[in-house]
Amino acid sequence: MAKCPIEPPTEVTRAILAGCNTALATAKMEPNTLDLRRVRYFVAAAEDLHFGRAAKRMNIVQSALSQQIKRFEDELAIDLFDRNTHEVRLTEAGHYMLHECRILLEQADKTTRIAKEAIAGTRGRIRMAFVDNATCALLPPLIRDYRRRYPDVELCLQTMNRSDQITALLDRRIDIGLLPGPVQIEDMESQVFVSSPLVAVFPRGHVLASRRSIRLEDLTGEAFVLFPTSIHSRLLEIIIATCADAGFAPYVAQEAHHLHTVLALVDAGVGVTLAPPWVAHARAMDIAFVPVKDPTRTYDLFFVRRHDSTNIALKRLWTAATAKQYAPTCWLDRNELTPEST
Repeated sequence: MAKCPIEPPTEVTRAILAGCNTALATAKMEPNTLDLRRVRYFVAAAEDLHFGRAAKRMNIVQSALSQQIKRFEDELAIDLFDRNTHEVRLTEAGHYMLHECRILLEQADKTTRIAKEAIAGTRGRIRMAFVDNATCALLPPLIRDYRRRYPDVELCLQTMNRSDQITALLDRRIDIGLLPGPVQIEDMESQVFVSSPLVAVFPRGHVLASRRSIRLEDLTGEAFVLFPTSIHSRLLEIIIATCADAGFAPYVAQEAHHLHTVLALVDAGVGVTLAPPWVAHARAMDIAFVPVKDPTRTYDLFFVRRHDSTNIALKRLWTAATAKQYAPTCWLDRNELTPEST
């Protein structure tokens, strides 16, 4: 969105805004007594050089306009107009003041407009964090649509693990988080965004990669690529519990901190893994995603925010984020999850 070419405030403008006693070297204004109405009256009269037309333009009587401008001059201790019976002209100081007051009014109008937009939720800033797997098919449609509808809202986006998001929410360093459940945090509001069992991930040449589905027991003895326990990944916890439900503990051949690295190592043939099904839609690797016949434990992502947030732009994002059209309802039936062969 193009910005208006507003000149930076000069020393005169800053002096007026501050309302200081040294404004324009001889001002007699008391601090913070600047009346923008008088500034507008002065600009109208200075542009028309006719108090009658200026008064009509400002929808007041001429005597009131003349009185207000005279008070403005008295406060500044400066003659802005050279008045005689034949014409009205700007003094040298009046010419400078007209330039400065135009800048001042433009900035005042802009400030008022921005404040109203912030109250309406069409302008502002939202600090949002999310776990890395959410960038695969989940967040892009939401973020793209929100930016289209509210282009003047600044979105500060960053990946962050679950525990760091909780800390950042409590410390007010982020406004909203997308993190794995369960979510039971005091003073926080949460809403499920997506919930799904996990799917198995194989290198394309793996013997199980061509199947339409597998059983968890089929993964017994397979080398796994998983997250290290030190990062306290909720996804890792669900994978370990899911394998335990099937009667085995996964053999960890390699560990990686980020999901895209885990998938890259699967692509390299280092091992297999389990993952949320939505990562199948960010296909940049030669890997196969195969549904599991016996349902695994579900992996849930929740949007979380503080109860006491007054950010109107955030409320609009929350409404959009928790709308059902963004939350996938079924992943395992999509054809692209499995290879074409049986």
